[in-house]
Amino acid sequence: MTHRTNVLRQIAPLPKHRVAALLSAGWSRVIAKIGRGTFADTLEVSENTVGNALAGRTTPELHTALNSLAADPTSLDEVLAGYGLRLAPLHATAANDMVTAAGVINAMGELVKALADGNRDHNETLAIAALLRPYLPHLVAIVSEADGLRGAA
Repeated sequence: MTHRTNVLRQIAPLPKHRVAALLSAGWSRVIAKIGRGTFADTLEVSENTVGNALAGRTTPELHTALNSLAADPTSLDEVLAGYGLRLAPLHATAANDMVTAAGVINAMGELVKALADGNRDHNETLAIAALLRPYLPHLVAIVSEADGLRGAA
C-alpha cells in the first residue's frame, strides 16, 4: 500500500456501519423539520426506503444519498464531518452580506492572532482556512455582481 507523505490532514476511511449511522443522524434531523413523506418525495424514493436507511437495515445508493441535498443542503453534514469535511455551495448569492462580513472579520482576527509571533504555521493556516471557506462562495458572488455591474461578466 502506498504511503502518502507531505499531507497535513489525511482522510481516514469510515466503515459502512459508521457511514450509515451518520447518514441516519443527518436524515433524521432533516426529517424532523420537513417530514418523512416530503423527504422521501424529494429523493424520489418510498418512505420504506427512507425508513430502512434510518434504521440501518440498508445503506442508500450514492445518488439517493446525494439527492437528499435537494431536501436540505445540510442533510449530509454528519457524514461529511465524519471525514473531516464540510460542504459549501460553488455559487452563492451576495445576500446576507452582514453574516459574510462578520465571518470574514472573525477569520481575519484569527489571522492577526496567528501572526502575533511573526509566523503562521500549518495548523494556524488550516484553522483560518476552515473559518474562511464557508464565506468564499459569498465573496465570489459579490465580485461577480460587481463584474456584472461593470459589464465585465
